[in-house]
Amino acid sequence: MVRIFVEGVDDEKFIIKLLNDLKNSSDIRVPSNYNFGSVINRLGGKKKLLDSNHTKYKQVSKLIEIGEIKRALFIFDCDFEKDDNSCNGMENSKKCFDKLIQELDWNIEADVYIFNKNLDYFLLETINTKECYRHFNNLVECLEVETLKPNKKPIANLYRDLYPYPQFDFKDEKFQELKTKLKNLFEGIE
Repeated sequence: MVRIFVEGVDDEKFIIKLLNDLKNSSDIRVPSNYNFGSVINRLGGKKKLLDSNHTKYKQVSKLIEIGEIKRALFIFDCDFEKDDNSCNGMENSKKCFDKLIQELDWNIEADVYIFNKNLDYFLLETINTKECYRHFNNLVECLEVETLKPNKKPIANLYRDLYPYPQFDFKDEKFQELKTKLKNLFEGIE
């Protein structure tokens, strides 16, 4: 069995969509009725995800001890360094993850995927080859979105509403590293 740790609901929904795409393309072999949500733990934000004392980690530790869980993947945002958090920015996020793994002291394979900035930036970057992308950028500028809310969540949500299916092209090369980590996580669990 495997476990995936994410920050929140949007992250979980996105990962489930990506996993289903991998399943449908036979890149991950799991039963047709496999519930990906059952292997994802939402921890309620980056600070909680990086807290080794979180109760969900204690529950998972027990499952690891009895051999129920063999691999784990942590997926979170690096966020903005300027937010003055010791775990923000890519380098600080990696250091905080290394500290988490050391403190958890699990005897299983554990990997990490850290989004550059945050999930919404990542998703919008995957549509930047589309003609409409420049309009999204203009909208961000025109509405002063980054001043009002210093991330691209409002624009990513607008894109999701306008293009419910397919929302994102999972064949885009920007998804490759994350897809590889997810494939490796599920490899051999059929």
